[in-house]
Formats: sequence, C-alpha cells, structure tokens
Amino acid sequence: MSVHAEFCPAWASPPGETVREIAQRKGLKQAVVASALDVAEIELPRALDGDWPIDAERAEKLAAQIGGTPRFWLAREAQYRQALKSIHDDTRAWVSGLPFADMAKFGWIDAASTFADKLRHAFAFFGVSSVDEWREAWLSERGGLTAYRTSPVFTTQAAAAAAWLRQGELAASHIRTALWSRTDFERLLPDLRPLTRIHRPSEFLQQLQQKCAACGVAVVIVRAPKGCPASGATRVRNGQAVLQLSARYLRDDSFWFTFFHEAGHLVLHEDRLFLEWSEKRHLDEKEELEANDFAGKVLIPPSQEAALRELPHEYKSIMRFARNLSVSPGVVVGQLQHRGLLPREKLNFLKKRYTWG
Repeated sequence: MSVHAEFCPAWASPPGETVREIAQRKGLKQAVVASALDVAEIELPRALDGDWPIDAERAEKLAAQIGGTPRFWLAREAQYRQALKSIHDDTRAWVSGLPFADMAKFGWIDAASTFADKLRHAFAFFGVSSVDEWREAWLSERGGLTAYRTSPVFTTQAAAAAAWLRQGELAASHIRTALWSRTDFERLLPDLRPLTRIHRPSEFLQQLQQKCAACGVAVVIVRAPKGCPASGATRVRNGQAVLQLSARYLRDDSFWFTFFHEAGHLVLHEDRLFLEWSEKRHLDEKEELEANDFAGKVLIPPSQEAALRELPHEYKSIMRFARNLSVSPGVVVGQLQHRGLLPREKLNFLKKRYTWG
C-alpha cells in the first residue's frame, strides 16, 4: 500500500536572514547593519533573529543602508509574521489532536494543563523537536502511516494512532529479544495454542512474551487511547519484530485471533507496518484476508477443519473438541462464528472475558 500526499514543511524565515545575506554579499560591517535595524550592535543577533519587528521607520533605514525598498522590507516582515502565526496555529492543532487525557491516565506522559507543558511533553514522548519532524517520522513512507494522512494537516486519528504506536515502541524497547527469525516464529505458533486455555492474562502473557522473544518478537499490550481505533499492529525494526495489541474487545476469542492474525502479517508481510484500523481495511484487503486465513489455520489446523464443520453446536461437544485441540472453548466458538457456521449470538458464554489490570 502506497498512498502519496504532498509533504509541506512549515518554517518561518525572519527578514534578518535576508539582511545577513545582503550584508555578507556587500561586505557590510556589523555596525552598519545594526544602524540599519536601529538597534545597538550588541543586540544585532536578536534583531536578525526577528525579536524586533520591522516597522515603517526601520524599513526606510534598511532600504537606505542595506538595499531594496521600504515596501519590500514591510512585505518581508508581514510574510514572516504570518508564517509564525501559521506555525503556531498548526502546532496548537497538533497538540489539541493528541489524546493527552488518556496518555496521562495510562502513565505514558505526565499530566499537563498549559499548552507549553503539553507541547514539551509531546515532543519528549515522540522524541522530536517540531511538528514537521513528527510528520516526517510518522506520516511518511518511513513512518508507515502515509495511508492515514489525507492532507499535510494531521488528522486526529493519525495522531492518536501514532501515540499508540510510539508507546508500543517504548514498551518493546524494554523487552530483550533474539534477532528476528521468521522461520523460528512460524514454527513456534502452533505450540502457543495451549496458552489460549489459560484464563488469566497475568498467567499467560509472560509465557507468551518469553516464547516470542526467543524468536525475535516483542509482544506488547498497549491500551488504545481515545481516537485510536487500532486493534493490532506489526513492524520489524533493527532486527526486532514488534507485535502490538490493544486488546480492545477483552475476550479470549478476539485477543487470540488478533494475535495470530498479527503473527500472520509478520510471517507473510514483514516488509512494512501493518495497522489494524477498521476504517482503512480496504487498503490492505488482500493482505488482511491472507492474515485472517493464516490465523484460522493456526487456531484450527486444516486437519481438523472437517471435524469443526461437523461439530454439534452444544456445550459438551465444543468443550471436548477444544480440549482435544488444546485450544480454548471461546476460540472454537469464535472460529465457528467467523466461518459462518454458528450465529453470532450463540454460545458466547463460552468466551472468557479479560479485564485491564
């Protein structure tokens, strides 16, 4: 998937930059330049950086001593101030689009109330120094969220998804893994089915993370903040694969199907970021179907497909089938429903619900 959009970085060049260029070209001394800007020589660096606006009087002096016309310098000043305003407005829009309340609630950042503090925390969290740098890191081909950008102006969902992905990166950085091995990981997956029968995430997550880490996969569970509809994501960076889950539905059938679906992306499509985002699924329809098929075959091996389709839709038969396959009854119910063999409202009591700890 490659969806291109023009990248328009924002910056504001003060008129002082033009003054510097002309003065350097003409070989003018600092005293002359300071006089043209009507400032003391010691204050010249700040004046060139735009700390003092160019008014009509300064424009006249610049035209007389540096060159150009008063109209040129006044237009240059107006352009600079408008650029500063645009950057300020854009930065405020970016900050307001981030899910700060949930980010603080989940412990990703410190709580903040002022715009300045929020901006500082956001830059530190993402490891960037400007909104343009953030866009280049996240809304580009390199970042992987290109398809979720509809214009150079960020979208709230893209910002929330980027925050979720960033927290996944930070969590993965604390997991020591072997080098990513697609072969080892694919070989491991069937052996993970018995973990689906463990009811408490606190009991199976550590085992899941340890087994996957031995194959170079950092499995991280990151709660999705407001505005982020993602259920899972995968990417490979610097020899480590990251399999990130939001566990948004908190049921064993959904959790494990999403895990094996994401595992399918790592095995079949490791070359880029895959983000499970309901509103954009049409962009990856082929790959999503392949990952669905992969997950279904790991959970219910092809050798058991016929038995699954003939399985009576009653409690004891499903419990027996699940036990023999070393998989949870909830997963069996979910797969029957996924294949259209069982109505969505039937036997859901066999699915185990999780809670956030």
